[in-house]
Amino acid sequence: MAGSTGPNIVEDGLVLALDAGNSKCFTSGNTTCNNIITGGLVTGAAGEPGAGTHTPDTSNFPTYNSTKGGVFDFDGGRGMNFEEDLGFTTTRTLIMWFYKNSSETQYFSDARNNGGQWFLSNYGGRNINYTDALRYNFGGSYNAAHPDFINKWHCMVVTSDNTESRLYLGGIEVDSYVSQTSIDEDFGKNFRIGTRYTTILEWTGYFGPILAYDRVLSDSEILNYYNATKSRFI
Repeated sequence: MAGSTGPNIVEDGLVLALDAGNSKCFTSGNTTCNNIITGGLVTGAAGEPGAGTHTPDTSNFPTYNSTKGGVFDFDGGRGMNFEEDLGFTTTRTLIMWFYKNSSETQYFSDARNNGGQWFLSNYGGRNINYTDALRYNFGGSYNAAHPDFINKWHCMVVTSDNTESRLYLGGIEVDSYVSQTSIDEDFGKNFRIGTRYTTILEWTGYFGPILAYDRVLSDSEILNYYNATKSRFI
């Protein structure tokens, strides 16, 4: 599956793959896309559907941008909604190539429509903040417009199991959190990318490939993924 998997890109446990550069997922002019792994539909986010039926907003779906071999362009503020139920899991990995073009607080993802967690940029004094557990600032101290964060491509990975979670940037671990319970994303119904579960604080930049696994990838697998894909974005 060109644009999503290939040499050094692990397919074991892969349950979600979105890539605007893959025609099996998305083509220019489309107002929906498909999970390459399952065929599940992804639409423009609207309202607050909870775990019930979602009525898509086609005008809120990202557009196609041909840069970097094809990316999702959130074009001033848009969001995605997963119509399929990917299931709850307490062991998983989320991978995102992202480009943030604003210093505003915006969502990477949100799973609270179905009991999951939030994942924000520039929130709570952190450039990257995953449910106040995994947190990271570029340059050490908080600067919402830090030049190493804004207007650059980044490969971000979050892993979680029943006891701990880890954050990676550029294939390298930068933070970890140990707890008695998982802080997993809980990929349930109406999981969202680039927007809150109530459809606010929407992403304005780009997303490249977005992958999710139903298992924790190892340090070497994460580094191999970054090395296999970085030439497309950096």
